[in-house]
Amino acid sequence: MENPSDLEGRAAFGGFIGPKRLKSLVKNTSPWQFDGTFPPEADRPARRDARLIELGDHPLGFWAILQSESHPEACETPTPEQWTDYFALCVACHFASVASFVPTDVDTKIRSHLWFQDRPTAEHDRMRDFALGLARWDITGISARVVDVDGAGPVSGHDGERLSVLGGAYLGCLKIEDQNGAEAVLAAIEAELSREAQAFDTLVRSYGRERDLLIVAAAMTHNAGDLDQGFSAEKGKRFGADAKAAFGRLAHDEPKRFGGAFIKAAALYKDILASEGHRHYPLREIRPLRAHPRLLLPVGPFFDQWGETLATWPEWDLCTRAHVIDGVVQACGRVAGQKGYYRALAGFDRSFGGGLESPLLVRNFGSATRRDLKDPELRQKIAVRRESFESSLGKQARKVLASLR
Repeated sequence: MENPSDLEGRAAFGGFIGPKRLKSLVKNTSPWQFDGTFPPEADRPARRDARLIELGDHPLGFWAILQSESHPEACETPTPEQWTDYFALCVACHFASVASFVPTDVDTKIRSHLWFQDRPTAEHDRMRDFALGLARWDITGISARVVDVDGAGPVSGHDGERLSVLGGAYLGCLKIEDQNGAEAVLAAIEAELSREAQAFDTLVRSYGRERDLLIVAAAMTHNAGDLDQGFSAEKGKRFGADAKAAFGRLAHDEPKRFGGAFIKAAALYKDILASEGHRHYPLREIRPLRAHPRLLLPVGPFFDQWGETLATWPEWDLCTRAHVIDGVVQACGRVAGQKGYYRALAGFDRSFGGGLESPLLVRNFGSATRRDLKDPELRQKIAVRRESFESSLGKQARKVLASLR
C-alpha cells in the first residue's frame, strides 16, 4: 500500500476521490491482486501503453487497468479524456473489490454522475463500448460467489454491478440522443436478464442443486435491485420510461416478466436468505482474511467450507488463527438472524485438531470468545451437520416454490 503522504486529497479529481487513493483502497482490501498472487502469469494480459478505457477488452481487463501506470492525475478540472479514463478506473476498482471484505464505494459515481457529463461524442462512445464489453470480464478469480449453470454460464452478484453500469449507460445514451447506442445497451440488459432467468429455471428443474438455486436466487434479487439503481440516476429521470417499466422492479412487480423467475427468486431470498444479505461489516475488522483469494467469503449462509479453510489455512500461526475466530465468534451476535457465521464455526470445529475447544487455541482467545463459545445456543447451532443444514434449506426452497404455483 502506498505511503498516505503520496495520495491525493479526498476530492482531488474534479471533486471525486483521487485515482491513486482509489487504487489504494483496492490494495488495502485485496493486496493479492498486486503482489503477484493473482492472476497466474499465463493469464495476465500484456502490459500496454494505452489509455485505461482501452485496456478493458480482455477477460482480466479490470486487472490490466489496476496495474496500469497510465491513470489520470488528480486535478480540479479534468479533461473529457481524463474523465473517461477515470470512469474505466472506477469500474475496474469496483469490480475488483465488490466481492472482497471492503468494497470500494464508487458505484454511485459510476451510474449517477459519470454518464451525464458533457463530453465529445468520441468519449461517450468509448464509455458505452467499454460498458458493453464488461460481459467479457472473468471474475471467477476475484469472487467466491459464482455459480456455473449449464447452458447459462456463471451467475453472480457481479452481473448486477454490470447491469447497474448498463442502466446508467442507457440513460446516458438517451440524454445525448445516441439511439443506436441506447438500443445496443438495452439489448445487452435484456440478454443478461434472460440469461439469469434461464439459469434459475434450469436449477429449479435440477433436484439436488437447491444450494446453487438459493445462491443464484440471492444474486438475481440483488442484481434486479442493482439495475433499479442504474435506472434511478437523478439526471436520467426523464429518460427511458418504457425500459424502466419493462425491466425495472423485477423483484417486486408484474410476476409474469421473464417467466416469473425474478419474482420467484425474490420469494426464496425473502423467506430463506434475507438475513444473510448484509455487507458483513463485522468481518471487515479481521485483516488476515484479506490475504489471499481463497479466503474470500462465499454466499451466506453456506460458510461451512469457508470455516474449514480457516481451520487449515497454512499461512497462519496459532495466534492469528485464534484472532480470526475471535472475530467470527463476535460477529455472530452483531447481525440479527444470520446463520452463516455459525456455519463457519461449525466447519472450523470439524476441521481443526481438537476443534474450537482445543486448549492451544482457547488460550489465545479473548475472554469474550471463551465465554461465548460456552453458550448452549451457539453450541447447538454449530453441532448441526452441514448436510442436515443444507438439506433443510433445500426443503424450504422447494416448499416456497410450490406455494408460488
